[in-house]
Amino acid sequence: MKIYSEKSKEIIINFAQDGNFRSTIPNIKIDGRDIAQVCHAKLLGVTISQDLTWNKHVDNIVKKAGKRLYMLYQLKRAGITQKDLVSVYVSVVRPVLEYACPVWHTNLPQYLSDNIEVIEKRALKCIFPGLGYAEILRRVNLDTLNVRWDSICQKYFDKIKVGTHRLNYLLPDKRHIKYNVRQQNVYPLPVTRTNRFRNSFIPWALYNCQ
Repeated sequence: MKIYSEKSKEIIINFAQDGNFRSTIPNIKIDGRDIAQVCHAKLLGVTISQDLTWNKHVDNIVKKAGKRLYMLYQLKRAGITQKDLVSVYVSVVRPVLEYACPVWHTNLPQYLSDNIEVIEKRALKCIFPGLGYAEILRRVNLDTLNVRWDSICQKYFDKIKVGTHRLNYLLPDKRHIKYNVRQQNVYPLPVTRTNRFRNSFIPWALYNCQ
């Protein structure tokens, strides 16, 4: 594997309030060239921040999905039926809001979840003007984004539990339960000291998806 220094970026995970720590850490060099240190980096479509918050990623997907709403408005002006407009939203706009959600959903504060859900509300109210958000969801048989994210995380965790999955090694050893006990969890619950770790995907799934 060849690393191209021109396209490589260095991101240092740090929770300090200021960025002065960078001045004490020397730059990585590849082929004699310094690799730029950055606060945010995009990896496979997910924006990673140095403090492991998701504000920047949420901003990016909200902007990307917001641009796709323009197509929805144009199709409505062209006289496309409401049923077809919902299909366009589900196939073109919503996937942007769900992409890689097991990575970030479980650690998302409520205000960021609300920022994302604004896009869905705008899209559905464009299709069904004059109706409330909850009523529109019932009419078109759609779940809220939070329910969708939880469902996607559950399905992904079920895949990880299969022994041949490449991430199966992240799970703890299964419990060997010989008696009827109150907790019938297949895996032991991890001890967590911080909410950040407790709400990361694997611990969250062990507490909520068994």
